[in-house]
Amino acid sequence: MKIHYKIQFGLFAICLFFIGLGIYETSNEGLKTETALFWQVSHFVPFVTGAIIFGINLYSKRVENFKN
Repeated sequence: MKIHYKIQFGLFAICLFFIGLGIYETSNEGLKTETALFWQVSHFVPFVTGAIIFGINLYSKRVENFKN
């Protein structure tokens, strides 16, 4: 299933926004220890994964379009 280029870019931007929001919240609270640190960081791990996936897709489409 192919997702349109603009939709992927929008999802990539949303992921980056929530990553930034998570980092900002973490910096305000300070890093916790042990299992609390895991729960503190795990909230924005799906957004990091999504940003990586959408970034790779956008980059590969750009390279594919450049070759054609």
